[in-house]
Amino acid sequence: MRRAGKSNFIKKVCVSFLAFMIVLSCLTESSKTAIAYTGMESTVTQEMCSAYYWVSLEQDKAGEVLMTPAQIDKYNRLALAEKDCNMNDLASMDGSYDATKLRDSLANEVLASAPAKATFVNGVQVDQSVYYGLMANDVFTTAWTGNRAPLYALAVEQTQIFSVPTVDYIGYSAMDSDNEVVISSLRVGEPFVVKQAAAVGGRLYYFGYSSNVQGWVAADDMAVCGSKAEWLDYWQVDTTGHDFVVVTTDYFTLPESYYTPASSELKLTMGTVLKLVPESEIPESIGVRGMWNNIAVYIPARDENGKCVRQIALVGQNKSVSIGYVPMTSANILFLSFEYLGDTYGWGGMLDSVDCSAFIRNVYKCFGLEMPRNTNWQKCVPGTAVDISELDEASKAAVISTITPGTPLYMSGHTMIYLGTVDGRNYVISAMGSASDSAGELEVKSQNSVTVTPLTVRRRNGTTWLENINTCVFPWCVGG
Repeated sequence: MRRAGKSNFIKKVCVSFLAFMIVLSCLTESSKTAIAYTGMESTVTQEMCSAYYWVSLEQDKAGEVLMTPAQIDKYNRLALAEKDCNMNDLASMDGSYDATKLRDSLANEVLASAPAKATFVNGVQVDQSVYYGLMANDVFTTAWTGNRAPLYALAVEQTQIFSVPTVDYIGYSAMDSDNEVVISSLRVGEPFVVKQAAAVGGRLYYFGYSSNVQGWVAADDMAVCGSKAEWLDYWQVDTTGHDFVVVTTDYFTLPESYYTPASSELKLTMGTVLKLVPESEIPESIGVRGMWNNIAVYIPARDENGKCVRQIALVGQNKSVSIGYVPMTSANILFLSFEYLGDTYGWGGMLDSVDCSAFIRNVYKCFGLEMPRNTNWQKCVPGTAVDISELDEASKAAVISTITPGTPLYMSGHTMIYLGTVDGRNYVISAMGSASDSAGELEVKSQNSVTVTPLTVRRRNGTTWLENINTCVFPWCVGG
């Protein structure tokens, strides 16, 4: 049975809140004590680790709509046209190009990208000039040549985009926490324009464009559509539409199935958009399962030749999805943000997780709003970006205290979502790497998690995040 309309998300929130309050009231004193010892920054209380706490501070303002669908559409058009956002107009990429010239350029780029410092591949140190040289040679000898037209592909699973054609883990130490060649990721069903292919180390890779980066993807994670029209039909949706679902939790996996291998244990992450199967096209059973208490969606799958095949998958009614995009309110931004609380930080989308800018991007995608890939690019989105870099700490704190919870804040190399101000401290949630507690000796520790922190936490140089905040971005100020 399908859930009706965008009210689905709000209803889910209300039901979840009731369940949350019942569970809290039933906790024994000993279990409350156990929760109190959960690791967190010293000024963060357990109640602050819930979106409901921050939403309750806003009172009636939390439910006000910040952007209408028309404003979101306008924002997306302007962001796509803004050079400094570095976004790609995929629907317009249909011209022919010189594949030989592109091959030569890509081979040279691979060769030039060999690090000057010690390089470890899957934890083992290698001669980087040899490793990258072999990769560049494979690109040069196997890539497409001649005049070609692009191919139009879709991700059939959550996958990464790399700066060079490899799925190896490349670091600058045996224990490097970042795969240095991961630059972004693709959700299931997300589009990719293919302009080159190469067999590197015996595995096929595609080079091309996502909505916000260019790079290499493993070809076996992609399905190539038979036509551009078919490809567009998979992923283009109307912002006001109700013929698709959007995933509104960090992730969930579809059930294991022998009968529907394309969807078996498929991981769907926040912001994934999948079109609903029209009632008239829903079969009586899907992989020996009926429709009761499930939603039927289309997913792209690969045939034996890597071509795209449209298949039907069932999403249980207990999964966190919204029919159509979620209304953009401060409360909804916070509820979505807390779906990630405690999750692993993953540079560029490695580990099927999020880094700080992907965290922002995925949350805002649930409203239909597209954010660029990197923090510097996100500061250039249409709307209002307020530069507060020249203010002293007290003035910054005062300004931040007046802004709408859910607003993205930026400092060099990091972005976060503002939650609210308590006892004079500004609090945020972000996918973070490391920081030192606000209190005590300066002791920077790796967290590599999505956490709630005050802006008084400190960096390695002893300065606070508050001192380093330079920009507040209000995408909803783009106008009507």
